[in-house]
Formats: sequence, structure tokens, C-alpha cells
Amino acid sequence: MNLLDKEDRKRNEFLTKCLVKNIAFYAYSLPESSTIKLGVQLKGLPQKYTNLSNLKEKEGFVFAPFDQKGKYASYFIRKDFDEIDFQELDLNLEEIEGYKAEEDNAIHESTREEYSQQMNILLSQLNKKELDKVILSRIHVLHQKGREEALTYFLKLNEAYPNAFVFIVDIPKIGLWIGASPERLISHKQNKMKTVALAGTQKLGGRKIEEVVWEDKEVEEQAFVSSYIEKLLKGSQITKYERTEPFTSQAGNLVHLKTVYQINSNLGFDQSSSFAEALHPTPAVCGLPKRDAMELIRTVENHDREYYAGYLGPVHTNGDMSLFVNLRSMKVFKNMMALFVGGGITSGSNPEKEWDETCFKAQTLLNVIK
Repeated sequence: MNLLDKEDRKRNEFLTKCLVKNIAFYAYSLPESSTIKLGVQLKGLPQKYTNLSNLKEKEGFVFAPFDQKGKYASYFIRKDFDEIDFQELDLNLEEIEGYKAEEDNAIHESTREEYSQQMNILLSQLNKKELDKVILSRIHVLHQKGREEALTYFLKLNEAYPNAFVFIVDIPKIGLWIGASPERLISHKQNKMKTVALAGTQKLGGRKIEEVVWEDKEVEEQAFVSSYIEKLLKGSQITKYERTEPFTSQAGNLVHLKTVYQINSNLGFDQSSSFAEALHPTPAVCGLPKRDAMELIRTVENHDREYYAGYLGPVHTNGDMSLFVNLRSMKVFKNMMALFVGGGITSGSNPEKEWDETCFKAQTLLNVIK
């Protein structure tokens, strides 16, 4: 066994102990990197926060809900160590009492008939030209799989999706989540910021990326997101930025339309934090106009999204942060998993195709689990 295998094994044993004791922790790998980074809060429960700017010069991980005016709070998991020394941390874990893991709760699983009825409600509003776009989500429940398998699935996702933000996050009394998100909210590094406009979904199948052709509905959907981001940049007095033309981006077995924005001017942590909070939730997970779309989602969906379509990611003492949208993810209970998926609905949407799109997206996780 080489040194890397030994370190991986020690890390995995440590994370397993965190899961068993239900201690607040996070582990993740950034896109285009298979390196797993982790943090554990050894003392107390993660703190709630209302503004990202309050976390300036702190080291840890943020976990925020979709609806920040709803009943779910935003949390900051503090990283309680500087260097990975599993032997020392193991000793600390032995002294921690830990918390009781969340039991299997009743959760609303969307049927195809129910999804179709919700689609019809949304289309009636969209055809009245009251909204440009709204996102409809649903839940798929897997039984007989839960906390004991969570770490294994996280590691498999890390191998299967090197271009995604792959994560496992456990907050006592809040829940355990794992996923592989294709969508960056913002990254802030050395006072430079990057964000993306991502929308439209197709199954790649046996095609090459350059063979993918996008329908007008998908092009329009992505253009809504780009337009919204550019409006926010202007509102934040950010006028100098670089942007790519929309291009096809692969995320596992799916492809999306993507535009990348790079802001090279000197931006402080506070300015990037404010932009991230203004951007969340993005049109890609909520809709446009955002306020109207949010109200419609609250009315039409028969489940609470909780932290699905929220944002999460590491923040660092030097002001750098990498925040991603909580997509292609599931909440893990003791003996079940709730897989959240969604899709953008416009006036040109077809209910059958939209259902199929959510099935394609679910396969990101189901391919690994099954």
C-alpha cells in the first residue's frame, strides 16, 4: 500500500467516525481536482449567519438554503484545526459526545401525475406573460440506503464527476447532504471574482460535445440567466469584466449551455459577498422575475426544498471563497435518501420533456448509487 492509499484510508476512517458520532463536518473536491479537502467542527454546533460578509477572515464552510426567508437558516461550519493530523483529531473525537442522527422522516415524493398538474399551473402563468421562467423541482426517494452508505457514495461521486463540485456535509439536527454540483455561484480568489450563467439540459448520449444542437427554448432559458447576471453586475458598479460566448459544457452524462464571467478588478470580500447574496437564488434555480417566481414556487411545490438549490462551499481566512449551487444532490436519512431534481420551465416547455429532463438529472446520482 503506497503512502497516498494509507492517507486516504486514514481520512475515510476519520470521516466514518464523524458520521457515526454525527459531528459537524464537511468534505469536498473542487471542479477539475480530485483532491478531497475536509473540515470538522469539534466544539459546539455550527453558527447561523445572516450575511456572508460577517464571515470575513474566518475558515470553514457555508451551507445556505434555497429560500432565505423561509424556516431554514444559513450555517457556517467552523474548521477547528489547521493541519490534517488524524491521530490527534481521533483523540479529540473520542472526547466528544456527538449528537443523535436524524431519523427517517416523512418526505413528499412527487408523482408524475402531480408533476404534470404543477406544470400546467406554471404554464398558465407563463402564457399570461406574467413570468419569463420558473423552476419546478421534485423529489425521488430511495429506500434501504442511508447514512452507512453516504461516505461510499461521496467517494464514488468524486471519481465519477471530476468536473463537478462534489461534497458531503453533515450538520447535527439539520441533516446530511451529498451531491455533485455542476454550477458555480461565485468564486473569489486573490480579489478576482468568477461566476457563470448555466441553463438548458440535454443528455449527451453517444454524441460528441460539438455535435450537440440547442433548441430555441434552451437558448432562451440560458439567455435569461446571462441577462440577469449582467444586470446585477451593473447594479454592483462592476462594468469591467470578461465573458465567454455561450458554450456547451459537460457535467457527467449531461450537457448544459454555459457562459463564464471573469471580473479582474480588485474586489474585496464584502463586495463579492454582496454580489453572491444578490445573485442567490439564481434564475437557473428560481426563475424570472425572481420575486414572482419564488412566490409561485412556494405556492405550487408540495415539498420544501430545504437546502436544495441553496448554496454551499468553503471560505478562507485570506478572503478567498468558492461557492456553488446545491444541485444534483440528496438529503440522507438513516435508512433512506431524498434526491432533489428540477428544471427550468418557460412558455415553450413540454411537460413530457421536462419530466424526462428531471430523470436525466437524477441519473447523475442514481448511476453511482445503483
